[in-house]
Amino acid sequence: MTAGRRLGRLACLLVLALVLFATTVSAPSVLSPLVAAELEPVRRPPERATEPPVEQERAVQRLEQISERAHVAVSVMDEQSGDTFDHGSGRFETASLVKIHMVALMSWRAARSGHRLTTTQQQDATQMLVRSDNDAALRSYFALGGRPGIEHGLASAYGAPGVRVGDRGYWGHSSTTPHDVVKLLDRILDPGAEPTYALLQDAMTHVIPEQRWGISVLADDGSTVRTKVGWVEDPDGWIVNSSGRVLLDGSPVLISVMSDRNASLESGVATIEDVASITGDVVRARREQAKTRSLGVCFVSVPPISAC
Repeated sequence: MTAGRRLGRLACLLVLALVLFATTVSAPSVLSPLVAAELEPVRRPPERATEPPVEQERAVQRLEQISERAHVAVSVMDEQSGDTFDHGSGRFETASLVKIHMVALMSWRAARSGHRLTTTQQQDATQMLVRSDNDAALRSYFALGGRPGIEHGLASAYGAPGVRVGDRGYWGHSSTTPHDVVKLLDRILDPGAEPTYALLQDAMTHVIPEQRWGISVLADDGSTVRTKVGWVEDPDGWIVNSSGRVLLDGSPVLISVMSDRNASLESGVATIEDVASITGDVVRARREQAKTRSLGVCFVSVPPISAC
């Protein structure tokens, strides 16, 4: 073999070696089936929602349309997640809704002193919530110290409860906001709060059928509903309120809907129930959004194994 042919052959071998080296470096790694099977998914941190779900935007538009026929506001807390939603503004007269505040204060004072409610207190508390008895409310109002006694007591028990109590026996002219009502309900309707609020919780479960309208429309069929409504005619229209705790698709929510300037009691009830139903759609939309975000999982793709 001549020297030229030997040099040519060496050059070819060198080129072939370089090609093989380059192919080895760029080729995908070959993973054994065992390694591939044990490959763990990589979880991405959930992305922050930059916009509310479309269903919520539609619900807000519907709530704004309802606000054209009455002054109304709503607050809701999804107990399981702690998520809250508020719509509307301003303060509202409580009408009989303030009976919840009075029974809560009665219960708190009794527990703090280490005594049970007296027989009279138990009867008045039950009648105030089950039948919305006004005579029982008036007796309790003065027994609790009237406006200053109730306001000071509520502040001591719950911090800033956000309620302004009516003066000179006019307990129905107390005022508050749905948001502050929900904050109170979160304290007194918590199942873990028993036995302090056992009577209150039981009474709100046994409200007479004629007074179970309002937020009850949200409740799952056959589920326990704790509710209290309030209504009174005002020179500017009817004041109509409904608040409580319901199970929505198996999970509890606290909700308060307050309204005034309603043309009639019937239209006020319809307004309250429309707002409650729409707010339920918001809760469902947010739950679905949270579920979707919590499932943000991506898997590492396994490179294809090259055939030999």
